[in-house]
Amino acid sequence: MKIHHHSKANPMKTNILMIHFTVFLSLMTLSCQNQDDPLSPEEEMPQEPQRIGFELVEIFSMDSILVWMNDESMTEEEFDSIQLESGWRKNEPREGDPDGSTFFRSPDATEEGVFTNKELFGYQWLFNAQIMELYVPLPDNDDALLTGRYIGKYHQVRFNAGRTLTILISPDGDEYVRISRDAKRATDIPIIPDTWQIEEREIEEDVSIDLPNPTLNIRAENNQDSFQGPVSDL
Repeated sequence: MKIHHHSKANPMKTNILMIHFTVFLSLMTLSCQNQDDPLSPEEEMPQEPQRIGFELVEIFSMDSILVWMNDESMTEEEFDSIQLESGWRKNEPREGDPDGSTFFRSPDATEEGVFTNKELFGYQWLFNAQIMELYVPLPDNDDALLTGRYIGKYHQVRFNAGRTLTILISPDGDEYVRISRDAKRATDIPIIPDTWQIEEREIEEDVSIDLPNPTLNIRAENNQDSFQGPVSDL
């Protein structure tokens, strides 16, 4: 996992898919664009309403689950209307915390800039992540307030200077940054074990984080806040 601090955005390589999320990698219609675009949608239109991103999950086995992200504009009504076949399920719509996010390749690709796209159920989808292990044991989690899973992905997230990051801290001191939230959550307050902590940190510079591959994705069971990492130097 690499973290880059910089005062202004680095130029991106062409042919790398860029997915921008408005305030949370969760609820939004993901916008894919070339990485040499000078400004993200958030920078160009800060008043733009939060958008929604959707995912389909293709289940082969408990240690081989493919995640497909919508690769074209879609409304929540269109997503809800999709009739799935056996072996598929819908992930809840997600709001994304980061100001920008890049998937460098699909999990099965051997080089950057290579993506697996497919038409599924009448819409275009992109293979962006693979769940490799469910129910990862977490310390002091006897009441199962948190759920851990390892996810394979080539994923960088970016936060603009002045943002306040939400960090989940384990009893061992490992830190996980909040990446996304359930768009339909009933509460903004995640319930966590007593020995875990949540800390708010304001950043003074732009920050880019290369999430580890695989990433440990920890979700709070009561509201499905997603914290990912571990990360360091925040």
